[in-house]
Amino acid sequence: MKPIDFASSARECLADTERLIRKHGPRLTGSPSCMAAGRDIARELEAFSDSVRVERFAVHPSSFYSYTKLLPVAYAAGFLVLAVLHRFFLVPIVGLLAGIVLMAGQFGFYRHLGDFFFPRRTGLNVEAVIEPAAVVERELVISGHHDSAPIARIFSGPLHRMYAVAIFLPYVFFLFELVLLALPVLTVRAGSPSWTLPVLAVGVIPVAGYFLLVALRRGSPGAGDNLVASMLAARVGREIALRKAELLRSTRLRVVSFDAEEAGLRGAAAYMRAHSGDLGAVPCFHLNFDSIYQLAHLQALTTDINGTIRLSAEMVATLQACARENGHDLRRFGMLFGAGGTDAAESARRGLAATTIIAMPTAIVRDGLVYHTPRDTVDHIEPGAVEACMKLAVSYLRRLEDGREAPSGAPGQPA
Repeated sequence: MKPIDFASSARECLADTERLIRKHGPRLTGSPSCMAAGRDIARELEAFSDSVRVERFAVHPSSFYSYTKLLPVAYAAGFLVLAVLHRFFLVPIVGLLAGIVLMAGQFGFYRHLGDFFFPRRTGLNVEAVIEPAAVVERELVISGHHDSAPIARIFSGPLHRMYAVAIFLPYVFFLFELVLLALPVLTVRAGSPSWTLPVLAVGVIPVAGYFLLVALRRGSPGAGDNLVASMLAARVGREIALRKAELLRSTRLRVVSFDAEEAGLRGAAAYMRAHSGDLGAVPCFHLNFDSIYQLAHLQALTTDINGTIRLSAEMVATLQACARENGHDLRRFGMLFGAGGTDAAESARRGLAATTIIAMPTAIVRDGLVYHTPRDTVDHIEPGAVEACMKLAVSYLRRLEDGREAPSGAPGQPA
């Protein structure tokens, strides 16, 4: 069997990504286009896998961004109460508190707080299993996600360099108004200092921007974030399956394309629940790919979900060695608060060794953001970045087969 032509495979991966985007367009979780894309990926996997499963799960995608609407509405109600009504203080207080709790639970820690208040949709995960040539001694999960994100207007607008300010500044006003509303309730005092209403009026601008932050009903093309990763995982699986005797002697390979990553990692969480009885029976390693754009920004995550979940340091060290063997630099990156999370976190939460490979800038202030925007198209993905990720996956599998990777210590613990 001839060696893998990684450059050709990378080009084919990008062509597959472009084809599915042209066919299905944006793929918000729960939409017909997202489910159709998942089924197409399943058909791709059936060509070389021992088994393929399409797993449906219940999901409430609109709950994940609900706080971006609830908080500004509660702020407007609070302004009205303080400026005109001078009564009904508890109504905006409850709204502001609920919004802050939802933000902390949904986005801060990626917990499914209050999901039952929101419409139920159907998500669709896809899993292919490729059995080894001999007895199973370990498992490797290679994954991406095929849903695309709602468009973040702040990344597309003229103030995109200031997106961190746009996200966090409104909370200064939310908390300030919350204190003003609580004072009459707690101290039985009416009125407030004369300067408070002008300050709250200034807050209307960033708060209105916060309300418009995410276009919940408009999806991005989602090429680099993250359909390319699902197609990358499928292409790697195909090449490995063709070389099972060489590359897959004692490792069971699972190729997974998750849904609902952009809705709070709910697809990965559903997958882990569905497979709680079989994942982990032998040492299991989860290599996830997300946001693949530029080779110069190739990085492995050491923490996830806003820095609150520790990922496998052992996996990251091994992947760095793999990258050096292939002539690439793989940096470590700990997820910053506000940067979100990836599907590897759900594996780590359940005690599996896991990490995510990304290839995008991670500086707080950066130009040219395309992810979560209408510009997230294939032409913004470097073939070299896809090729490097493919080489990483195969090199890491070789090390597993050679016994050069031990089970990770204790992933999933608070960072």
